[in-house]
Amino acid sequence: MRGKENVEAASKAGPPCSDSLARWFVVSLSRSLLRRTVRASSALLLFAFLTATACGYHLQGSAGALPPTVKTIAVLPFERQAPVVQVEQRVTEAVTRELAQRARVKVIATRQGADAVLTGAVTGYGILPMSYDMDGRANRYQITISAKIRLADKDGKVLYEAPSYRFSETYQRSALPSTYVNNEVVAYDVVARDFARALIASILEGETGGE
Repeated sequence: MRGKENVEAASKAGPPCSDSLARWFVVSLSRSLLRRTVRASSALLLFAFLTATACGYHLQGSAGALPPTVKTIAVLPFERQAPVVQVEQRVTEAVTRELAQRARVKVIATRQGADAVLTGAVTGYGILPMSYDMDGRANRYQITISAKIRLADKDGKVLYEAPSYRFSETYQRSALPSTYVNNEVVAYDVVARDFARALIASILEGETGGE
């Protein structure tokens, strides 16, 4: 009787044997993998959150932000009310591309056949040096574009209006002279692209726009 008790005590004190040992190993491994999976999932969620909040531009807005009757939008050439040549052309092109991609509507260049018309004017274009290189040349700029924006349907109902829209962003000067204007300014194409992204996001979100 005492020998039997000793055997039972030994089996309780140590790890299980044979089939029991196999089951014990599988359970332990499963628990370990589960803990690792939970930690990995938490890390991925944290990474996604930080990435989303760190982006300068967020892909917000959708076609649902516009009235369902608006299927075609005319983007008319922007007016230039600032002493910067070609900037209004680049802005018009960038806004047209961004609107077609983001709002999922047909974009045309004339009023005829349009459900809504987007008009605008570039009223200001400012460049402020932020830092300089070893030669004393500015290598980092803050560029600001001011504009008047209006989107109205074919009956004249205003869908979006920002008489004092303001876009501001900081840029590094490229090392290639061909990519910036007058060897000083960041390429208009880059600035116009970022301006258009911010503007279309504001329109689709129904914001008043700008900073």
